[in-house]
Amino acid sequence: MSVIHVPSKPEISVRLLLFPVVLAAALVVIFLRLWYFQVVLSAALSDRAEATRSKSVPLSAPRGSIVDRHGVLIAGVRSEITITIKPGVLKKYPWVLDNVAAILHADPKKLARKIKAAQWPASLPLPIFTGATIEQGTQIAESGEDLPGVGVSTEPVRYYPDTVSFSHLLGYVGIPNQKEIERVQKAGLEPSDIVGKSGLEKAYETDLMGEAGAERVEVDAKGRPLRVLGRDNPTPGNRLTATIDAKLQQMAHGLMEHEHLVGGIAAVDPRNGEVLCLVSNPSFDLKMFEGGISADDWAALQSDKDYPLLDRAISSAYSPGSTFKIVTSLAAWEAKDFDTRWSVFCNGGYQLGNRFFKCLGHHGSVSFNRALQVSCNTYFYTLGHRVGGDALRKAALDVGLNQRTGIEIAGESSGLVPTDAWIAKHRKPALWYQGDTLNMAIGQGETRATPLQMANLMALVANNGVSYVPHLVRSVRSPTGKVEKVTLAQQLHRVPASAHFWSTLKNALVGVIDGGTARSAQIPGLRWGGKTGSAEHGKAKRTHSWFVGFAPADDPKIAICVLAESAGHGGEISAPIARQIVQRYLAESSASSKSRAAASALDASAESPTDR
Repeated sequence: MSVIHVPSKPEISVRLLLFPVVLAAALVVIFLRLWYFQVVLSAALSDRAEATRSKSVPLSAPRGSIVDRHGVLIAGVRSEITITIKPGVLKKYPWVLDNVAAILHADPKKLARKIKAAQWPASLPLPIFTGATIEQGTQIAESGEDLPGVGVSTEPVRYYPDTVSFSHLLGYVGIPNQKEIERVQKAGLEPSDIVGKSGLEKAYETDLMGEAGAERVEVDAKGRPLRVLGRDNPTPGNRLTATIDAKLQQMAHGLMEHEHLVGGIAAVDPRNGEVLCLVSNPSFDLKMFEGGISADDWAALQSDKDYPLLDRAISSAYSPGSTFKIVTSLAAWEAKDFDTRWSVFCNGGYQLGNRFFKCLGHHGSVSFNRALQVSCNTYFYTLGHRVGGDALRKAALDVGLNQRTGIEIAGESSGLVPTDAWIAKHRKPALWYQGDTLNMAIGQGETRATPLQMANLMALVANNGVSYVPHLVRSVRSPTGKVEKVTLAQQLHRVPASAHFWSTLKNALVGVIDGGTARSAQIPGLRWGGKTGSAEHGKAKRTHSWFVGFAPADDPKIAICVLAESAGHGGEISAPIARQIVQRYLAESSASSKSRAAASALDASAESPTDR
């Protein structure tokens, strides 16, 4: 019997069903992903693609210039020949760096460290040496393929016409460290390649630094530059007008250097606190910092036994010697014990218990004016003993000792007045002795002051009890000439002594120059006041030499302090230096005033009747 087979339906595999589902889902995901990239991220990806084929090369901003009170340039910018190298090319031809260093007479290891630290794009030129000579630049430029990847350009670089006289007050610039980067960023600015490290360069960094520019360069897939796409020019820094008189500063520094004196000079305008000169000697040469100071040069400066980096005008505090007798006089007035008719007999010193405090002479019977003229220690020992240590310390604090003046540049010392708090901290037992009072009355013992503090003390005397915050900058102007900042006179101290006291004290100080210990400071035709000091500071050492003064006596325009370490008597060393500085400044001021008056008269005569 035949059997008929009916064909059965084939079974559909699950795999066959799953495949088109998965495929369809994958296509949907791809579609959505493409839509996301092409629509949602279109703008962002376009910008990223543009960025990958272009690089931004920073352009340094010229640092702002600094001029003196008369417009004389004391810190400027000039174009220097700069050697560049492409780090990527250097990896392929490492011998290039040695050849470049040989032409520049530079240390190849130092150049290599600079390249490594820069983390620069491999195909873009990196500045590695600034300050090449024309001959060196020409030789490198003409080398062509012999020095692959090496180029020559120009960069704005800080320079100083006088690299020694202004070193401490201007300061120096260098590559910023992390702390300095953070300091600039805290001011809301991006730090430049070079920042101020000290002095005015540091104090006015945000004004001087300017704003860097950039050059946008198109590059190929390997990062090689093809063409310049655009350029944002850098904005130069602001211009500072300093209060300093450049010629006076150079003269003052030259006088100290010529006599091989170690010390400081400070001169201020008592009417507003403008600093006319601020000198510390020995100084250092700012040329050492051009293009970055070497480790050897920095170590040499740090180890120099004369401490040239130390700003003695504001950072070093010394026993003020007999210049402190001005403060002792004020202490007597404040204690209601100031009487010019009261006299003391000087037999060569003052006996306190079993100790004899010496005077520099045997002056006989002396009252206030004569005692100040001849700097009689016996008179001021006695006066100090009468008013007491508390009165002396209070007067010292009243005139601004034991506190910083507030000048813009860093590193200022507050000096020292032995207050109760200081005694409690530094003496065991915490006692103040009568001998301490006698020593303080003549500016010896623990009391310390800086040259700037003592110049400001004389400004206070000249102003009948008012002093101002010393400052080094008059104004800040933008590159277009717009005034951004103006420094106004800011009162620092006011001592409300009577007009009679100030007149008496100033007349006595005039007598010190006319017929006392400061006769060497006499200037023909000028009446001015001053006080010498010779401060002991150790056995078998010459005294520190002090002179403080103000001029002219009837209309003070300058207050000055000269301090020379271990140089001898103030009347022999410091007073003659002060005389030359004051004479020069007042002569220039007089000539300038006459010139302005003549110009004003000429302008007035040129006016038409209708203009009037």
